[in-house]
Amino acid sequence: MLRSAKLKPLALATSLILGLAACSESTSSSQGENFDGGTPVVDNGGSTTSFDETALLANLVDNVMTPTFVSFKEQAEKNSTTLAAYCDVEKSVAAGESEEQARLDALAVAQSSWRITTAIWQQAELMQVGPLATNEGELRNLIYSWPAKSTCGVDQDTAYFEDGVINLDESRPYDIKNRTATRRGLVSLEHLLFSTELDHSCSIANDALADWNSRTDGERRVARCEFALEVANDLVDNSKVLLEKWQGETGYALELKKAGEPGNSFDSAHAAVNVITNAMFYADKQLKDQKLALPLGYFSNSCGLEACAEDVESPVAANSLANMKANLAAFEKLFTGNGTAAENTTGFDDFLDFESGSDIKEAMLKGIQDSNAAIDAIDGNLQQALVNEKEKS
Repeated sequence: MLRSAKLKPLALATSLILGLAACSESTSSSQGENFDGGTPVVDNGGSTTSFDETALLANLVDNVMTPTFVSFKEQAEKNSTTLAAYCDVEKSVAAGESEEQARLDALAVAQSSWRITTAIWQQAELMQVGPLATNEGELRNLIYSWPAKSTCGVDQDTAYFEDGVINLDESRPYDIKNRTATRRGLVSLEHLLFSTELDHSCSIANDALADWNSRTDGERRVARCEFALEVANDLVDNSKVLLEKWQGETGYALELKKAGEPGNSFDSAHAAVNVITNAMFYADKQLKDQKLALPLGYFSNSCGLEACAEDVESPVAANSLANMKANLAAFEKLFTGNGTAAENTTGFDDFLDFESGSDIKEAMLKGIQDSNAAIDAIDGNLQQALVNEKEKS
């Protein structure tokens, strides 16, 4: 069984941050110098502590989570504008009106925009509560469907969008809002913007793709960029839906901040805090297991039980390590409470200090630091590391 030696420290260091378990099950304490200090707050969630959980919720919502969702919406809009400009260049080159270098330059800008948009979203991945968690994560999946993906589906929808109908059927007009998540969002955009293979990826071509591989490169690039713009515009719409459901008098943000008040869906601030800590366990189930252990071969993957470059999160754009860094950044923000307000950094680290759990806090902070250092020490991208380090197990 071959596993990358250089990647093992990353998996181990990442697991250290899961010391969050020490305070996620219950924020009650039976020891520590502050346990009997002041008047303990006993809530319906079973928590007995005088630590101000409402203040913790307010800071995480106002200064960490909300700014992340707002930034994503703003960047999604910029991304759409960038892709529109890129598409104009693709059309100009295809028509013989611009040089190839102009196309390459515009594509590089579009790819950079995707990376920036994805970096913000990868932080939001640690914040899957409320509107991002309801209906089995329906809204989240429309934005980022990973690990589910279908390059064939994206190729089909590229042709469908160009034709205006599904598989040449005039009775089935194309509408991206009615398409499945794997044909939309950031995963779809990765294939459209980064794949250098212009032939479709379907094992069998349907009617809409029957002549695709015989078309000119210019025609296919134009079709792809036009569908990419449609996907980008849909991404903007979904980023707005997220904010609509998050903000305002009936938004989930206020529901978290007013947890425990009469009429609130949370019977205590403690119950709302647990919703956030549960979301932070993305660092275990997705980051540690899905993004690392699976391609490393600790679980059965596409290559059996060995290092497998095919199973990395972002194979086309080679963005997997950047995604992990963004995940860790979000975890650290939520844990330390260090968001947009320098004067308010109430976080889980403060709770641990309050309840004499500073040793756990320091271990978690070291785990984050070590994980980042392990990522920085990897040469090239994750796919290359899995291949080049394969013999060093």
